Amino acid sequence: MAWVNQNSFCQSMKPLLWCLKIAGLLPGIPLIGGNTDSDNNEISPVRVRIRSCSGRVYTVYSIVVILILWYNLALSLTAFVSVTQFNGTVCNQIITSMWFLQIAYCSVCNFFVCKHLKVFCDQFDDVAKSINFSDYYFIRKCAIGATVVYIIWLLIAFTFTGLGSYFLAGNVAGPFGNVSFGVEIIVRMAFLVTYFYFTSTWYLIVASFFVVSLVLTKSFRHFNRNFKKCFEDGKFKGDIEMIRMQHEHMTRLLFQADKVFSMYVMSSIGTVIPLIIFTLYFLLFESIDVFSFIATLWSACLSIIQMMVVFLGGGFVNHEAHAALEHVYGIDMNVMGPIHCHQMNVFLSKLTANPIGFTAFGLFTIDKPTIIAFASSIVTYTVVVIQFKPASPDPTSSLCNCTLTT
Repeated sequence: MAWVNQNSFCQSMKPLLWCLKIAGLLPGIPLIGGNTDSDNNEISPVRVRIRSCSGRVYTVYSIVVILILWYNLALSLTAFVSVTQFNGTVCNQIITSMWFLQIAYCSVCNFFVCKHLKVFCDQFDDVAKSINFSDYYFIRKCAIGATVVYIIWLLIAFTFTGLGSYFLAGNVAGPFGNVSFGVEIIVRMAFLVTYFYFTSTWYLIVASFFVVSLVLTKSFRHFNRNFKKCFEDGKFKGDIEMIRMQHEHMTRLLFQADKVFSMYVMSSIGTVIPLIIFTLYFLLFESIDVFSFIATLWSACLSIIQMMVVFLGGGFVNHEAHAALEHVYGIDMNVMGPIHCHQMNVFLSKLTANPIGFTAFGLFTIDKPTIIAFASSIVTYTVVVIQFKPASPDPTSSLCNCTLTT
């Protein structure tokens, strides 16, 4: 439990990082430090080699997890081979395949961007020292809370979605048809393992993004409070260059976090909005049993939760990153020298130029106009889907109005 008392971002996040490690989502980041033990004492060369070897083994494990998720996607796409028309079954299969595509894509992206997460962890401690941020207790609370919710999430997912869809619905053998009892057990275990990685990947990436967003929001808010304390009757009493560089360091830290999550943000926006539309169509216009209805409604709720996490997390970070702007406009420039005025103008240009925040792989930044635009598009597509409802057949429409003349 030494991690509880350490002022380190990586140590404070350890519960959540171990969950990522178990799910194969943390290659290249050792949670047991390098050449020292928990007391910072040198360890033997044998243990160093063991740790190095375990790191390579874990990389192989992460690759296996990625292959499992992509094989799961390929297996779901085989259902479209015999499709001849669009109906409720095809719509449901599209929803399922889009979920599998999103998770498989995120797993691959996560494999390559984990190196940026390690850099972010190291940079955070340096930036925290520069702005006198010491609330690591808040980070530990977020990490522990996310871990507890992860355990609850697994219990709910396996109880309802996992066990229900694969066992209660009689879809045990899947595409293999009728199989022997021994093969059936193997297939069931394969489904369980696949479903574990599927649910874990979805939740842990969402939780990691949300926790990092909260931490960055808290850090920017701490900076803004310190910046506000430098004002007295509209006069700035602090070191503007030091303040500007602190904000610049935090912006670079956010840029490092964006390298980790930008592809996740892009995949969320690119797949979740179509998921919501297809799910609404399926729920509104298809006659399905109660279990399938609840399962599909559960899928829609997860899509909405994911979009809310992306928009709220990104929106809060963007707001706090620009919050210092209102204080800058209130500065009395008459009492400042030309050098300080120039430094203030540079700081003002930074705050009023491009939006600061998480991006969708650099295409756009998650800010208030972006959130409003996508929320409006979801509402618009929902209205279009409702209007697209097939008309019920009218028995009188087939009657022929004939007039006989002699």
